[in-house]
Amino acid sequence: MAAIHHPCVGDPLYGSDPALSARTGLDRQWLHAVRLGFIHPTKGEYVEFTSPYPADLERALDVVAYG
Repeated sequence: MAAIHHPCVGDPLYGSDPALSARTGLDRQWLHAVRLGFIHPTKGEYVEFTSPYPADLERALDVVAYG
């Protein structure tokens, strides 16, 4: 993401904004797949998995969205 000038929040190695990380309270990268789908390599059928945001990312999203 840093290569296209959109570093992940909380990733200081690749240029995240430390002020945004502090504001959101994140001390880790903001990486999470809420939904992930792919063709299963042995069954050949489409499978999909969902997982809600962890609590720290949910709080950070609220900060970004609502101030």
